Amino acid sequence: MKNAVILAAGRGERLWPYGDTNAKAALSVGTRPLIQWQLDSLAEVGVERVRVVAGYLDGMVRNACALWLEANPDRMQIDFVEQKNLNGTAAAAVLGFQGLERDKQGGWIIPGDLYFHTNDLKKLLDRSKQSGVAVLVVPVPSSHVQETIRVEVEGGSIQEVCAHSRVWTPNTRRFTGIVAASQVFIETLETTPDIPTCVEIGGMAPVDRELAETLHQWLKSGETAVAVEAEEAVVDINKPWDFLEANRTSTLWQTEGIEENVLADGASIDPSARIGGKVRLGKGSRIGPGVIVYGNLVVGENSMVTDGAFIEESVVVGDGCRIWRGALVGNRTVIGHGCNVGHGAEFEGLMLPESYSYHYGEFWGILGRCADLGAATVCGTLRFDDGQTAHRVKGRREVPRYHSNATYLGDFVRTGVNAILMPGVKVGPYSLIGAGVLLSEEVPNNTSVFVEQTHRKGSWGPERYGW
Repeated sequence: MKNAVILAAGRGERLWPYGDTNAKAALSVGTRPLIQWQLDSLAEVGVERVRVVAGYLDGMVRNACALWLEANPDRMQIDFVEQKNLNGTAAAAVLGFQGLERDKQGGWIIPGDLYFHTNDLKKLLDRSKQSGVAVLVVPVPSSHVQETIRVEVEGGSIQEVCAHSRVWTPNTRRFTGIVAASQVFIETLETTPDIPTCVEIGGMAPVDRELAETLHQWLKSGETAVAVEAEEAVVDINKPWDFLEANRTSTLWQTEGIEENVLADGASIDPSARIGGKVRLGKGSRIGPGVIVYGNLVVGENSMVTDGAFIEESVVVGDGCRIWRGALVGNRTVIGHGCNVGHGAEFEGLMLPESYSYHYGEFWGILGRCADLGAATVCGTLRFDDGQTAHRVKGRREVPRYHSNATYLGDFVRTGVNAILMPGVKVGPYSLIGAGVLLSEEVPNNTSVFVEQTHRKGSWGPERYGW
């Protein structure tokens, strides 16, 4: 298959507080835009032409692709088409394939918000050569099946498609949206109904031409589709905790294969540093005096980890970062480009580019781009009931599969000194949490929150001590 279409037009409404200021396909995963990982994988399986269906904040996606092409000249042809009417993934795929030179082998359909491993794409390609249409699926727990597109798999083939179903069986899998499609399947995209019919009674399907419905109609017509179960993690970045999980997955994939220290030009490790794993340092980066690294570590270019910093296992650090003066970076953490963590600050999770955590404090979750944690900002991670925090996503109450108690601060958020963030709070972009605030609820975009105090004044002096 020489052709691929990446569906990157969606708004990411369930991704709040990150969807308003980011194109989903350009989200930073492991310090790189998500779509660059996808392009890597597509190039590995022999794709030569990629059509990106862009929409919301398409400039971010175009920039990410331009940077990839700059680093990979002549490896692939990439062009764009705009989906002005966001009317579903099948409609987006139709736009994507229009004008592409036909390939008798078919083509790839890739959701732009999906983080996956190249090995699974190779496996899918092998199966599609035998069957014509192959779909990547993953297991889903019964407690979360209603949040997904359910497929029933028997004998390696998909038997049924149902969106947001109440039913779960041992044969239930989640449809990831990745399809190695035959040319005939691609041609049927145009006949996808405007409202999905692959729902149960009361399912209330919206007006959207969805790829899952295309697959449903394909099966109803008597055609077949092979189900290929992913061997590696597949993360659909649909909600903020998925964004965090994708980055934590990326730390493992980037660090697990390091078998010896790799130091680029100008990189160095101070003799006093204690390295418990293996490290890969980019150009001009250094690990300075007193640093303790407990596991494998990847550092970009011109970054500094020094002055007694503590780095736990499977950590990825971007370019131009400074981690110093007793800072602690937790397990499976990503520190984005241009970030500063120092002076006793503790950070675990995802720090997006150009952000700042300095002078004590403790944070677990996602800190948005160009955000600033005031001195001694702390977040709660354990509830007294040992439970998980319920969240509202577009009005629907749900308890996430993972990271429900993490803190989610959007882009350009600032906190004042001694702000306290309770488990699971979310703060929209361009917002401000003032000094001393105890925050236990969501804060909308462009909002400031300050403490209002009452003071009692009295007199004091030497006479209080008997003078």
